[in-house]
Formats: sequence, C-alpha cells, structure tokens
Amino acid sequence: MPQLATMRAGTVVGPVQVGPVDDGAEAGTGQDGGRISVDLLGGLCVRAGGTSMGPRELGGAKPRHVLVALLLNRGRPVSKDRLMALLWGGSPPSCATATLEGYVCVLRKRLQPLQTARGSLITTMAGCYAIDMSRVDLDLVRYETLVAAALEPATATADALGMLQEAMALASCPLLPEEVESPWLDDARRTHQESVRTNLIGAAEKVAGFSSVCSERWARLALEIDPLDESAWHALLGGMEASGHHARGLQTYDQCRRLFTAELGCAPGPGLQSLYVRLLRGANEDNDELSHLLDSVVRLHLASQVGPGPTTTDPGPGVSEEASHTASLEQAIRALNHLVRTVRLRPGHLAVALSA
Repeated sequence: MPQLATMRAGTVVGPVQVGPVDDGAEAGTGQDGGRISVDLLGGLCVRAGGTSMGPRELGGAKPRHVLVALLLNRGRPVSKDRLMALLWGGSPPSCATATLEGYVCVLRKRLQPLQTARGSLITTMAGCYAIDMSRVDLDLVRYETLVAAALEPATATADALGMLQEAMALASCPLLPEEVESPWLDDARRTHQESVRTNLIGAAEKVAGFSSVCSERWARLALEIDPLDESAWHALLGGMEASGHHARGLQTYDQCRRLFTAELGCAPGPGLQSLYVRLLRGANEDNDELSHLLDSVVRLHLASQVGPGPTTTDPGPGVSEEASHTASLEQAIRALNHLVRTVRLRPGHLAVALSA
C-alpha cells in the first residue's frame, strides 16, 4: 500500500535528484508570488486576496490529491513516480506521466489568480515537484508551531495555556474529512491522529495544576483516541493530583484499573500505581495515622500482586533499592499488625469492624 510520510520533519516521500528544470516552471526564481493560506483541518480550503477555493474548485480529485501530497511534504520535492503511485496505486495508465503533468498545469492555473506576481507556487526539478512553502500559510504548520512553542520547558505555563488552547482548537477538526477511499490519505490521517494524541498528553501535563479544566479535557481526549494509553491515564490522574482532586483521582484510577483488567488481564503499570499511592495519601493527608495505614495496605497489596512495588520513602544514601523495599514491607506489616492487635483488645471496636 503506498504511504505518504506526512507531518514529521526530515521525512522525504521519494528520491530527490538534482537536475534541470522542466515543465515550464522555474525552481527558486526568488520572485514574490504572494502568499496564500491553506487549511487541511476540517476540509481543504485555499484563500488569498479575498478569494477562496474549496475541494471542488481545484480541478478534480486527482489534481487536488497532488496539491495535498505536496503540502503534506512541506516543500520537500516529491518524485513524479511517487505521485503516480499515490494517484493510481500499482496500476498507473500508460499515459500517467503526461496526465500527471496535466494535473500540475491545472493546479498552476487555478492557483495563479490567487497570486500577486509571476512565479508558480509549484516548482519542478529533476523529475520532482515541490511547493514553495515560504509563500504558504498552512494550518498544520501553525498547529505544530504553537504546540512546539508551548511545550518548550522554558515557556511559562500561563503563556503556554493560550497557545495550547488555539492549537487544540485546530486539532479538533479532522484532517481532510472529505477525502475518502484513499489509502495513502488514510495513512496520513493515522499519523496525524497519533501526533495529536501525543500532543494532547503533553498539553495536559503542561497545564496540570494551573488549569484543571483544560488538563482534564485534553487528557480525556487523548484517551478517546487510545483508551489503554498509560501515559494519557497518567496525565489525567496527575492533573487531578496537582489540582488537589484526590478523591476524584481515586475514582478515576479505579476506572482505569477495571479497564486494564477487562481488556489486558493485568493491573496498571508501576507509574500509575505510584500515582495511586500518592492520591491515597493526598485524600487522607489530614489523618496521618490513616494515611500511614493506607500506605501499608497498598505496599503489601502491590508486593502480593506484582512483586516489588513503589516505595513511598526515600531509601537514603548507601541503601540498596531491594533493602529499602524489604524494610518498607516490614514496616507495613508492623503497622497493620499493630492495628489488628489494637482492635482485638477492644471488643466493641471489633464488633463494629466485623459488622461494617
């Protein structure tokens, strides 16, 4: 199945060769042909100078697919052979090369009225076509630029929030929804959706504790894409912890645990289990004794289910992780034994406990 490498910088669809210019368009003329704006999210739309064109105004499905392929490759040259494979699969017609060149001519004519000076947006070099992205404002580029700037460690959370809200509003629109029955575009959509899922998780983690509403919404959107993604669950629960919503976090963890048990036959991983311990402690932070007992129960439960689990104390310098884990379990056993002995010495308390 032909696949188009989309969205990722440094990926080239086909082999690039250096050679003479053909098909009537000069590459790198340096002329300012005017800028155009192109949207692929929510449907193809090309705009400039007060004029706009939708999918049906670009010369038909195949010329439109040529334009989309060039845009998704962000100005990197795409060979004619590659474009023919995208348009016709493994069975191109005998006149495929001439037909492809005709499609490019159609696109140049349709795009020309949107430009303010001479020089085609689509250039030709050594059997390849490329689009001059220095003259194109592409919504996908805007989305990725916003996300990259917002998720920079140096970007303050308050500054990142607005950028992420704008970016995720763009990402909420599907990529080229009008294009159906096109395997290579299906591949492009899957690649884009995976990128969106990753960015939703990063966005949720970035604003955790600053905007609980946005953090939770973005984490849940990531889970809609992949309900078994532990990193998305971690972002969701981590945001609840950072916002002090420990009780809701415990309820949400229980939903996660039930889902993993039903779908995968296993418990959530160590990272989520550690977060569960912190949520338990946070939910009972005003009761030191109960918090300590809950920690003990969790440690013993994890040890019985999956072997060494997360510890809740720093082992300190010179103490091995195994020794720290053993000491942690022994401490937990002592705490629970003390509780049992205390209850047994008070018959009234024991009766209440047994009847609960």
